[in-house]
Amino acid sequence: MGESGFGIAQLGAAVIGVVYLAAGVIGFFITGLGSFTGNGTDSLLSFDINPFHNVFHTLVGVYLLIVATMNRTAAEGALIGGGVVYLVAAFLGFDNHLQILSINSATASDNFLHIASGGSALLLGVISVSMNRSKRSRDPVQQF
Repeated sequence: MGESGFGIAQLGAAVIGVVYLAAGVIGFFITGLGSFTGNGTDSLLSFDINPFHNVFHTLVGVYLLIVATMNRTAAEGALIGGGVVYLVAAFLGFDNHLQILSINSATASDNFLHIASGGSALLLGVISVSMNRSKRSRDPVQQF
């Protein structure tokens, strides 16, 4: 049977996508396009950015918005996978290995934001999978 409605995973992907797209686009107004991977002093709401960081946020935002329009399963996968990527980025940042994104220290606020957004996306994806698995187990028609 086909999926109906706009589920929690799709809503989450859309909301997170809008936030990341906005951060990426606004970031370009702050950094411009120079020093693409430079480790400068530009920031957006106290978060370190450079043009490469802005490109990454813009692409993540667009991807999540596209996935949000597809179906629940695609949105769940994007949230879970994206959450893991952002958690890995946080740990790389804590280990001071993300200068390419202009994250300059282990205590940079970006690292904590990546933990929060990655954890939230991962949790939202897992909750959606769990909710829908529970629905399928109660509805014998959807098991086939």
